[in-house]
This record gives sequence, C-alpha cells and structure tokens, in this order.
Amino acid sequence: WTACLGQMAKAGEAAKARAERKSNIKQKKKFKNKNSIGVTKKKVGSAGRYCTRTQAIKKLQVTLKDFRRLCILKGVYPREPKNKFKGGSTTYYFAKDIGFLAHEPLLEKFREQKAFLKKVRRACGRHEKKIAMRLDARRPVYKLDHLIRERYPTFLDALEDLDDALCLVHLFASLASSKLVPPKRVQTCVRLTRELQAYLVKTRSLRKVFVSIKGFYYQAEVHGVTLTWIVPHAFAQQPSMQVDYRVLLSFLELYEALLTFVNFKLYHTLGLSYPPQIDSQLDDSGAFLSAMLLKPRELYPDTLRDAALPVATTDSADHTADAETKPMRPSSKQLQALQCRLAGVDRDGGGDTADEHAPIAAQQEVESADTLLDDGISEEVQAKRKLFEGCTFFCGRETPVASLEFVVLACGGQIGWDGEASAILSASELITHQVVDRQMHPEQQQTQRAREIIQPQWVFDCVNARELLPTHPYRPGKVCPPHLSPFVDGAEGYTPKERMQAAIGQLAEQGDEEGEVGNHGSDEGELGTDEEEGDEDGDDDGDERDDASDDGGEDDEVEGEEEEDAAQFARELKAEVSGAAYVDTGKGRTTKKHRGPSAAAEKQQQEDKELAKLVMSRKKRRLYDRMQYGIEKKAAAAEELKRKREALSSNVKKAKHPKGAKR
Repeated sequence: WTACLGQMAKAGEAAKARAERKSNIKQKKKFKNKNSIGVTKKKVGSAGRYCTRTQAIKKLQVTLKDFRRLCILKGVYPREPKNKFKGGSTTYYFAKDIGFLAHEPLLEKFREQKAFLKKVRRACGRHEKKIAMRLDARRPVYKLDHLIRERYPTFLDALEDLDDALCLVHLFASLASSKLVPPKRVQTCVRLTRELQAYLVKTRSLRKVFVSIKGFYYQAEVHGVTLTWIVPHAFAQQPSMQVDYRVLLSFLELYEALLTFVNFKLYHTLGLSYPPQIDSQLDDSGAFLSAMLLKPRELYPDTLRDAALPVATTDSADHTADAETKPMRPSSKQLQALQCRLAGVDRDGGGDTADEHAPIAAQQEVESADTLLDDGISEEVQAKRKLFEGCTFFCGRETPVASLEFVVLACGGQIGWDGEASAILSASELITHQVVDRQMHPEQQQTQRAREIIQPQWVFDCVNARELLPTHPYRPGKVCPPHLSPFVDGAEGYTPKERMQAAIGQLAEQGDEEGEVGNHGSDEGELGTDEEEGDEDGDDDGDERDDASDDGGEDDEVEGEEEEDAAQFARELKAEVSGAAYVDTGKGRTTKKHRGPSAAAEKQQQEDKELAKLVMSRKKRRLYDRMQYGIEKKAAAAEELKRKREALSSNVKKAKHPKGAKR
C-alpha cells in the first residue's frame, strides 16, 4: 500500500513538472522578442476603428462635461458601428477623431480653467476675498478663431452652415437673463442679430416671410446662398429645467464666433466699418434697426499713419539728448507700413490729396459694392427690393414692430411707430399705410381716411406675393385671408384652394398681357409698313396694304387660338378647384368624365409590382419599403389637411346659414 502511494505521488509530481515546462515554453514564445513585452495585440475590425465614450475620456484625461464641450466645438459626433462590440446602449466614436482631439490646444486651456477654479474655491473656503478677487481678474480665456478657420475653410462653407447658428442666436436674443442664461450672452446675441439684419436691410436680401405659432420664418439670399431661420415671438419666456443649457451654451459659444466672422466679412465686402456704431439715444428710446449707424470704413486709419512714422523711444534718462538728435532705426513693421503708405501716395498723386479723398474713395467703394449687388439679379428680385418704395408705414404699439421694421426696410419702404425713437409722427401727412392689430373706433377711421388702415398680415402677404395686394380684406375687424406658407409649393400632395385660385389669376393675367402685346405688335407692324412705303406709287402702296392686312388677319387667328387655349386651361383649373372630376368645358361640347383603370388592370399592375419586388435584392427591397413608407406618410398628412379643410369650410357654411334662419 505504501509502495502504491509512493508511485502515485511521483506520477503527480511528474505531471506538475510537465505542466510547468509547457507553460515556460509558451512564455518564452510569447516574449521571444524583448521589445514585445507589454505590447497589446492590435485590434482589428470595429474594435480597432471605434472606441467607446469611456475609453475616449480615459485617453484624453478630461471630465465628461469638458469632453462634450470639446466634441461640440470641434464637430466630433457619435457614430453607429455595425458590430457594437461593447453593447447596444454604448456611445461610440471614431478612434481617429479621438486621436485628433488629443492634439487640440483647447485641452490645455480646459486644464488651466480647472486649476483656476480650484484656487478660487480654496480662497473662498478660507474667506480670503481679496485673493479670490485678484485670482478672478486673471481668469484664463481662450479664443475659437482657429476652430472657425479649421471647420470652414472658405466663406461659402460658413454661409451654408449658418441656418442653425441664426436660429440659436435669435432664440437666446429673445430670452430673459437668468442664472442659466448669463446677461452678457443675451446682449451679445442681440448685437449679432442686429448687425446681420442691418446688412440684409442694406442689401435688400430678404426673399420670404412666414408667420407661424412658433415665430417668424425668414429667408434671405446672401452671396448666392439661401439662409432660412426663425425668430421667436416677443413673449416673456421662462427657462425650462427640461433643457440642458450647458449643451446649448456650448453650441452658442461656437455660433457666436462664427457669426462674428461672417458679419465682419459681409460688412467689409460693402466697404462698411465693423462693428457698426449704435446711436445710444435711439437705442435707449426703443429703436432696433434704426439705431444702427452704417459708416464707410476708413481706407487709411490713424493707427496706420502713426505706424508709418518712426518714433524715438528712450530706455533711460542718460540717452535723452542722443534721442533728440538721432532717431531710432525704424522696425520692419514700420517700414512695411511706410511702403504701403507710399504706394497709396503714388496711386493718388500725392499724400495730401490721398488724405483729403480718403472718405470720398470709401464712399465710392460703398456705391460700387451696391451696384455690384444690383448686377446679375432677376427682375423678380428687383421688384421685391422695390416693393414698398414710396410707402410710409406707421405701426401701432400692439403690432410686432421689430419684425415689421425689418421687412419694410428690406423692401425699400419707410416706417415709424408709436414711440419716442420714431422718425415719423402719427399725425404726419407722409403716412400711406397704418398698421394696427385691434379694432379701431369709427371716428378714428373717418379722421384717417387718407391712409390705408391694414392688419400686419398684409405686409407679409405682399412680400410673398411680390406685389401690393388689395387692402380691403385686411381692414381692422375683418378675418384676413389664409396666410399661406411660401416654403411649401404643394408637392406634398395638398394644394390649398387659395393658392390654386392665385395661380389661375396669374395665368389669366399672363394671357391678357400676351394678347395685348400681340395686338400692339401687329398695330406697330402695320404702321411701320405704311410709313416705309408712303413714298412709293399709289398702286404698290395699295397692294402692300392689302398684304399687310392679310398678315394681320393670320396673326389675329393665331393669337385667338392661343387665348382660347389659355382660357380653356383656366377653366380646367377652375373645375379642379371646385372639386369635380375633369370636365371639358369647351364651347358646344358635352362634358365627359375620365374613367379610371379597370379592376383587372389594377390587379395586373399590383401583381407586376409584387413580382418585381420578389426579384429585388434584400438591400434594394429595404430601400423600396422605406420609400413607400415615406410616400404613404406624406399621403396621410395630405389627407389629414384635406379633412381639416373640409371641416373648416363646413363650419363656415353653418355659421353663415344656421339652422332655422331664413335665407
């Protein structure tokens, strides 16, 4: 028994020895090269191209708050890998983006701010107020100029990405300052919005306006780029705790820098000084755009003139006499500025004349910029720019004065309001339109019969219609016509009745204008032939008159056919507006309805679609299903709008003709 136990012990020891030898061999193979000790295996696939948010924070050694802020400023957003190797609820980023963030100079600024806050917190905890105030005066600051140049290499790139910036800046400009929204931020947003609107008024770049329950939608065209943004209504908005203001303020920080760059570039393209000056008296009185003073920028500022002259400086009192007799050698910057100054003198013919004509040259630069803006613009845009020329508006205090001022001035009109800063008084005879938003007393209407008294919607509808509309439907106390959105053209499957009626009216006007032009042209042609051939013989003159009359008859026939076609098209549109099926309303013709496809044809068409869908690959089938889902969703939305329109029209009919009332 003892011998057996001894043999078993030896066998166990031999097995352990073999296991140790195997492990040693593996370790030797693993660390065969000394340089490979501690090196992790290279990741492949999604694990190598993506990293989680926790891994990114550990790599950058920042807090989650600073990481979010840095990603917003740099434009790094989460990604969705196909293989989510750390779970479906984890946030993933590109590993290259995180490596790109590791070299960002803002990281060092964030660390400086963190250390600064620790010092201030320690001083406040020790009740050392003077030290805390001294530290606060040396608060570390940083700029985002390099980020703007990095994210937007060209000016057009910045303009194309300006829609979100304008919406957010206008939103914060309408908020009241609080603990969540610092007052300095609100003031900066108000200043930036005023500067941009002043530029749009100067260039008359406004194209569309729409008033909704959310606010005022504007669309402008700047350097060929279409900008669309929304301005909230002037209501007292209370900050909601459901919104993460830290994220919004991070976006606002970037958008403020972007909008400052854009405004600077826009003003300098017009030859205007930036930032524009503000009349403090008008600003305190409540003026918005009227308080902006747009002045041409100086071609030769005083700083450049001073830099062009070498200035002698002394380091001690012993060298005073030498400094008076021997001026110091000018620096390279001073020499460069002097060369620029001399080049300007050579161009203008002398230094004195250049100084005298500098303001004139600046004004000429502004005028040339204005003429360049007018060149290459369609007649429709030019008509919209001069829409309100010769019109003077006076707005009541209950109307949205800021919005009306922007729209009227951008279309060439003049405006005044009920306030101290208004340049036009309420009793002025220059006023052509008075904008009110409440019922007026009949006596007031009688005293102001020389003016057109309208509601604010008339101004916005005129801009969208590109013409001055009749003022009768917009009188105070009346229900205005529907305010149609200019951003929707009916491609979604629903076209309002008013838009179709307007299209019919435009087609009828075009037909009338073409007919008048044709008749006028034929008359001119006849007169021209008579005058040219008046010196010839009587027989030839009579023959050619007969030929001209024959040609005029043929032209009249062609024009008559064109007018008949235009009238028939207008009748078809009217029939479509009325809700009936297509009816041929020509003269002497019976009305026939178009029949739809038969049931067998529809069934065959549906079978063909199903067969074609079976032949598709899985990827194309999913794409087709998504397309069909979008189409069905738009059709459902159009049906809902039609149902609402029918309910509204039925309610209007019931209100006009209630039950039991005599017609």
